[in-house]
Amino acid sequence: MIQLCQKTILIIAMLVMAGHAENSFAQPQLTSTDFSFQFRANSPMRAQIISGRQDSTAILLVNLQAPLDSLRKFTVSYSLLANPEDIITKKLALNPLATYFQHEDANGTLFAIKARVDRARYIVLWLRDSTKNITYPYLKRIARRNNVDDIILKSARSNTTIFNNFLPLGTTVQTASLFQNLYSVTVDLYDYHFLPAKPPMVVKPDSVNVPFTVERSVIKASTDSIALTEKGLYYFHWTNASIGRSVIVREKSYPKFTKIERLVESIRYLTTNEEYEKMTTSFKKKELFDEFWLNNAKSPAKAKRVIRAYYKRVREANTLFTSYKEGWKTDMGMIYIIFGPPSKAIMKDEGVMWIYDKTFELPRVAFFFKHINTAFTDQHYVLVRKPEFQNLWYRTIDLWRSGKKEF
Repeated sequence: MIQLCQKTILIIAMLVMAGHAENSFAQPQLTSTDFSFQFRANSPMRAQIISGRQDSTAILLVNLQAPLDSLRKFTVSYSLLANPEDIITKKLALNPLATYFQHEDANGTLFAIKARVDRARYIVLWLRDSTKNITYPYLKRIARRNNVDDIILKSARSNTTIFNNFLPLGTTVQTASLFQNLYSVTVDLYDYHFLPAKPPMVVKPDSVNVPFTVERSVIKASTDSIALTEKGLYYFHWTNASIGRSVIVREKSYPKFTKIERLVESIRYLTTNEEYEKMTTSFKKKELFDEFWLNNAKSPAKAKRVIRAYYKRVREANTLFTSYKEGWKTDMGMIYIIFGPPSKAIMKDEGVMWIYDKTFELPRVAFFFKHINTAFTDQHYVLVRKPEFQNLWYRTIDLWRSGKKEF
């Protein structure tokens, strides 16, 4: 596996001459650039990026969720930043996007880009569709603690890079590194259970320092195939390093929920404490579930419409925001389910702000998610909660429960 990875890097090094042309341009701060397309499940240009760094060089594996043919018209450049508030003065041009093509499958198109990043903490990839005069920006942190390289997970069956933070039960994976020839990997399986996110007006947030319990730990050769035969949180890290890659293993239907236990659990954001406790502890979950929706929506047709909309949001939240938690349980997942994708998203060094435009039903509102470093992921965000969100929250929940919410 490592030999294959090294061969890939050699090919990339020959193909890529990052920064071969430099252009000055008038560009405002990144904080005035809208990234909301990245937080929409149906966005045709949503991307997942894995980065590795060694000294002044970074390699980015970019999975664009679009077919290669539709991406050939895009040109690509990048900018380097110490933080997102910096004024952007340069774009470093790259070869045409198709130059970096690696693989295409049902999950999207994989590209591998090598760039000189020096001491920059962030890289912005600019993908420009010249036919429509639209530019899509992708911001990526390129330095984790002590510049430790992330482990890459690959499908043992297809030898393709895994970008999702969730995998179906029974998947077999292998590990690799972008830069190093490493020989052993430690795999920790954690026994854990996270509660759903607290409402946005509950000022005391959930602790990110949850006491994890390692159920078992094994050391494997980096070339070994590793079968994920139990549900749980798997953490992969090189045996001599503490920073690695986590993935949660769930039922094969995930990110969609089909069993009544899962449907009841994920209704939490719409229920009172009493309703939720009654539903989750009862042997008649299906009856109470149906009763909840019918009593609130007042008609079977309206109940079906709201149920369909709510669990579509749950599935999308799982797809977009699963990290070491299920996506629907994260703060971003909670806000996405109840309010939908943001009208605008602004990146900041401390995190990201979601802005929702005023509608007939609800006022304009902004939620700020603070970026939190964890050993498990570099994509963990915690909502900055405020008491003044209370009226907005209850108003929106009432619209959901009564079936009056416009989707």
